[in-house]
Amino acid sequence: MKSPVEKNKEYIVDIIDNGFEGEGIAKIENFAIFIPNAIKGEKVRIVVVKVLSSHAFGKILEIIVPSEKRIESDCKTYKRCGGCSLRHIQYETTLQMKQNAIQSLVDKTLENKIKVQSVIRNGKSISL
Repeated sequence: MKSPVEKNKEYIVDIIDNGFEGEGIAKIENFAIFIPNAIKGEKVRIVVVKVLSSHAFGKILEIIVPSEKRIESDCKTYKRCGGCSLRHIQYETTLQMKQNAIQSLVDKTLENKIKVQSVIRNGKSISL
């Protein structure tokens, strides 16, 4: 089956969800594309950098419609370092994303379903 996307080709996509590691997820003809630094609700112009049989990976070229959850990172080396993957997203939203990721894993792996409680905030003082 031929993929509906091609490597090195540009697309404009809507980010429909965020994945386990915070990457944005878009779909073209039901084919998933994972895009680092994209946030659910955004419209972005991407270039596809890798295509596999079941999904692809893209890179943001332009944020056409940003999410209201997007913030400017408070770290000068954030984009180069790679130590933090969610610093461009409001802190409260990252807590919800982490809770959703854990709930999804629980739902997939446990027969006795449990509800994951809210993620506990970092103890140090931060400004939101």
